Amino acid sequence: MPSVARPTPPDPPIHLKTGGGALGEAGSVTSVEAHATKAGAAILAQGGNAIDAAVAVAFALAVTHPSAGNLGGGGFMVVRMADGRSTAIDFRETAPAAATTKKVLDEIAAGAIGWPSTAVPGTIAGLAYARDKFGTKPLAELVAPAVKLAKKHELQPRAAQSLSAQWDKLKKDPSARKIFGKGDKPLRAGDDLVQRDLAKTIEAIGRDGPAAFYTGKVADAVEAAMKKGGGDVTKADLASYVVKERPPITFTFRGFTVETMPPPSMGGVAVAQILMGLERERAKGNAPEVGTTSWHHLFVENARRAYAERRLVGADPDRGGQPEPVAELARLLSAEHLARDWPAIDLAHATPSDQIGKRSDALASESPETTHFSVVDAQGNAVSCTVTLSASFGAKVVVPGTGILLSNALGAFSETGPNAVAPHKRMASSMSPTILSRGGKALAVVGSPGGDTIPGVVAQVIRDLVDGGMDVAAAGKAGRLHHQWLPDKIRVEKSAPPGKSAVTGLRALGHVVEESFVPLGDAKLIVIAEDSSKSWAFADDREGGLAIGVKRAGSK
Repeated sequence: MPSVARPTPPDPPIHLKTGGGALGEAGSVTSVEAHATKAGAAILAQGGNAIDAAVAVAFALAVTHPSAGNLGGGGFMVVRMADGRSTAIDFRETAPAAATTKKVLDEIAAGAIGWPSTAVPGTIAGLAYARDKFGTKPLAELVAPAVKLAKKHELQPRAAQSLSAQWDKLKKDPSARKIFGKGDKPLRAGDDLVQRDLAKTIEAIGRDGPAAFYTGKVADAVEAAMKKGGGDVTKADLASYVVKERPPITFTFRGFTVETMPPPSMGGVAVAQILMGLERERAKGNAPEVGTTSWHHLFVENARRAYAERRLVGADPDRGGQPEPVAELARLLSAEHLARDWPAIDLAHATPSDQIGKRSDALASESPETTHFSVVDAQGNAVSCTVTLSASFGAKVVVPGTGILLSNALGAFSETGPNAVAPHKRMASSMSPTILSRGGKALAVVGSPGGDTIPGVVAQVIRDLVDGGMDVAAAGKAGRLHHQWLPDKIRVEKSAPPGKSAVTGLRALGHVVEESFVPLGDAKLIVIAEDSSKSWAFADDREGGLAIGVKRAGSK
């Protein structure tokens, strides 16, 4: 059987639209929290590279955005260096040695919070790994802004809102109640948030590296708290944690090279399949105008198919399983598979999800409480990084004497299949940090929080940049749709809906369309000039934040 060719790239090539965001002459940073963005921008201004700045942002987020920024959780980072190197750094949490399916199901049934829901954290090891391999500045210098913020900073409105929403559960933990409350009430916006124990822990990490967390007194404190609270993470589990560096999922879309996160991300494969499917439809002559019914219909139908298949590789690739994740990933991303195995898209009708995949294979919903940040520097190095505590404020427990909130990531395992729990196994995730490049040069950095919605959001932002001709601000603000195969319905944002004619048209094609006040994602994106001389950053206002463009020394 002859091979199926991928669509040829456009000629002349597409050029991303510049402008629209914060202009950087020596790099850019965008994140959900102003203090964290400023920490990263300061590192760039002081001569650090994008990886240095990303580490500073991540540590600061652990202090100022505690609902998702973390030291006690995990995440994924995609890096593209100006010299052509690229990689995906996997610092997802792992299951403790004592984890079992019964324990996971029991803790989910009990609310998926508390010590039994906690996993072995990977964030500290992952950030240190990135700095050691790609950074230029000492770790102590990079964590210094976080240390200062942990000693005292003013609680911002967005953080106060998240804290209030989770307070009834957080206050049950004595250490969390002491840090985040005044008596029986949560801190409010404008109050001083003082995290002295966390400041000491971060200082120790800056001085001694990840060993300050994974061994010694902090590890002793973790194990003691676990024994008291019924959790399974031990000192041996902490000492055995290993960061994994993996080849990114790499594919072409409309003349750009796209690099995104491989398994255990099930988000990266969905991003790839959605965009490759859209490109294939365009090559057939199906190139609708932006914002029309056809524009949205083609996205939804490709998302429906991609979400049905992502579960097949949503597993730790180091732990095997059936189907074998690495071989299955190659199959799912082949042009032959998309052309021959995907049900054909009917331009005039919605495809019922019952005709794609088996309902018994559907995955449990994933918590949307993650956070993403993007960084580029003056040399053209780029970082796309998403971190998570799983649920907002994770397990809602703080390790006494350390200030570290732990994630409740064990709930991300499945009861059966490739993502079933096993000792030291990584759990699946939808996090999809992504970088676009051409000729070896990074041209756009994209990512978003949002649990199950992440792959669709990332794919739509990229499509808006590339085929929609939008700048970073327009792509960040554009309304989004969400369809994840099951349930078989389209979710649209009340705050940024498609035009009435598009919604009417989608319903006429047989789609079920529901409006929701819940926003779809929170894109933090950067576009870079093709000569790497300038960049434009944008912070999606769905959750707020700050984008900063760093000026050249001496410029006004």
